[in-house]
Amino acid sequence: MSISPKIQPHHLTRQAAVYIRQSTPKQVQLNQESTRRQYQLADRAREWGWPQPLIKVIDDDLGLSGTSSTHRLGFQRLIAAISLGEVGLVLVTEVSRLSRLNSDWHRVIELCAVFETLMADEDGLYDPRDPNDRLLLGLKGTLFAAELHILRARMRGNLLNKARRGELALRLPVGYRRLHDDTMVLEPDEQARQALNILFEQFNILKSGRAVQRYFQQHQLKMPRLIQTGVDYGRLIWVSPTYQMIQQVLTSPVYAGVFVYGRRKNEVIPGDPPQTRTRRLLIEEWEIVIPDVYPAYISYDQYLANRQILRSNLYNFEKKGRGAAREGRGLLQGILICGRCGRRMTPSYGSDYLAYVCRREQMTYGTKQCQAFPMAYLDQAISEVFLAAVQPCRLEATLAALARLEQERQVLDRQWQLRLERARYQARLAERQYDAVDPENRLVARSLEKRWNEALVELNQLEQDYAAVLRSELAPLTEVEQPAVRQLAHDLPALWQAPTTTMTDRKRLLRLVIQEVTLTAEAKTRKAEYIVSWSGGVTTTHVVQCPPIGWHCVTDDKLVQRIRELADNHPDHRIAELLNAEGIRTQTGKEWTYQRVKSIRKQHQIPTTCPLDVNRTTPRGDGLVPVKTAAQLLHVSPATVHLWADQGILVHDQRVSASYLWVRVNESDLARLNGSLTCDHLPTIADIIRKRQLTRDEVWALVRAGQYTVYRVRRGGNWEWRLQETASEA
Repeated sequence: MSISPKIQPHHLTRQAAVYIRQSTPKQVQLNQESTRRQYQLADRAREWGWPQPLIKVIDDDLGLSGTSSTHRLGFQRLIAAISLGEVGLVLVTEVSRLSRLNSDWHRVIELCAVFETLMADEDGLYDPRDPNDRLLLGLKGTLFAAELHILRARMRGNLLNKARRGELALRLPVGYRRLHDDTMVLEPDEQARQALNILFEQFNILKSGRAVQRYFQQHQLKMPRLIQTGVDYGRLIWVSPTYQMIQQVLTSPVYAGVFVYGRRKNEVIPGDPPQTRTRRLLIEEWEIVIPDVYPAYISYDQYLANRQILRSNLYNFEKKGRGAAREGRGLLQGILICGRCGRRMTPSYGSDYLAYVCRREQMTYGTKQCQAFPMAYLDQAISEVFLAAVQPCRLEATLAALARLEQERQVLDRQWQLRLERARYQARLAERQYDAVDPENRLVARSLEKRWNEALVELNQLEQDYAAVLRSELAPLTEVEQPAVRQLAHDLPALWQAPTTTMTDRKRLLRLVIQEVTLTAEAKTRKAEYIVSWSGGVTTTHVVQCPPIGWHCVTDDKLVQRIRELADNHPDHRIAELLNAEGIRTQTGKEWTYQRVKSIRKQHQIPTTCPLDVNRTTPRGDGLVPVKTAAQLLHVSPATVHLWADQGILVHDQRVSASYLWVRVNESDLARLNGSLTCDHLPTIADIIRKRQLTRDEVWALVRAGQYTVYRVRRGGNWEWRLQETASEA
């Protein structure tokens, strides 16, 4: 064979690179003859005079498309070697093997021309420095790029034609199966279908994907997941649901029975090299939408409503979105509109002064804040309006709540039953597999025995969990609980204010009947007008008035008089306890404390006859005396008085531990403790210990509880205690 004059001696001193590529892994597997032809190009390099050590085969890009060079490491290595002047000849079966992208192909031609690298395909040998060869190479690259466009257009046209009939076989989500005749049916697994139904029902109630996820976790529910690739293709596995799983189910139109093609669009991002990104399209931009192709779990209208709820939950991204009901203290979060500028007002939690504010103009342009209003008064007014509106339908709400509770209990119980049925089947299957194997074949029997044990352990754990749930969550309402639920539903204000009712629950209830509230506040009069837009389209106008400035510093005259009366016979901390027991609160709704009572007395110059200091010798208004005075009266040390007070022998008063102690020492107490009374008939501590089988500490605990009165009796040169059971306990 004659050697082409284009091959110069300096070409033979450099490498001959044989570049091999197949577009897809399927072509590599099935079109092996094409791959074999490409490898045979090394023989042509030897015929042209290249020694074997200088012939390099680059086959890193088998199974990769030539439409881009981003992920083709072999192509990148070839370009780097050409740029370093290491390559004298590049061999390919056709120029499309190197690239089907014009920009990449012409870059290769430029580099080969600069570094004097020859190019060859099955048609011949080319020198990129020769204008005729360069023209021919460029024309071939253009033709192959056009060929790719034609092939794609043809395939896409056929695909769209099939998609317009709704017959295109797209990958089905979990909950569906495709039969051999391409018919789509619901998932035959009952547990999987019910799990999806629970998801849609709970989202219809909770209006939040994250809340649905918490519901599944709270009730230990699993979500089915369909294996789409690999040897386990088509098998269902059960996993704890992630938020992404729940969102994908809620946003997939397949569950509404609708065939959709063109939900996403590929966009080219300019760069070197250019990149492609996928963008989701709006529902209005979907290319092909055909209803009633698949069996549906929900209606298409419900699907659109679910999409709208998810979008409106994007509080910070959706302009008109109300946002999902959250745990914040603002009852009107997401549904309060500024009556001046029309923007959405937001709750401010930055300090103790909680308020609804409209400050978008301030944040954007640095102008003055539009308006604000205290949160507590507006929320209280809205709560009263809401409770008054729903009061007539409380009986219907009660019946619906009871029916809903029973229905939910039955659904959850059915889901547990299906899980148990699946676990029992797996255990029986493992047992049958173990029984079918030869016991002497321990290599297999050991694995099957382990699998059987694991199935039994899982079944046992599931049965224990189900028994625990039956005793708590799945237990039906008893005959005692049902009237209690009815009574609670009748008393809607109590249910609204109950500690077990969270802010999220209150907001969900509120949003069932109220669409939005428009507020217009007057800062000077501390008054606001708000318009309630109800769900039925009716609007009502109301006014809320804030108390005057400094109202919390003014105490009611009746309360001042009550404190004045109590100060005659009680210390400040006892007064606080009595006021709290009577249900009396401060102006700001707080409980009374020692410091608050003391502050009111000081403000209104109310004297107390029961001080806490000991700078006096006369008894207090309640008859108690200081420890030092009590010690002198009882002829004991102050330490003994402290001990007797701790043991309950003496009635005493002490605000907090380590503060001044006051004790009661009247004539009756002196008679009990100075030994003047005859108490031989009363039992000693030892007698009570033997009689009631108690310890000494337990006896003194009964004394402190007031069940025994203690008497001090002299016996010879010693003293002993005698105990008398109080009249109320006798």
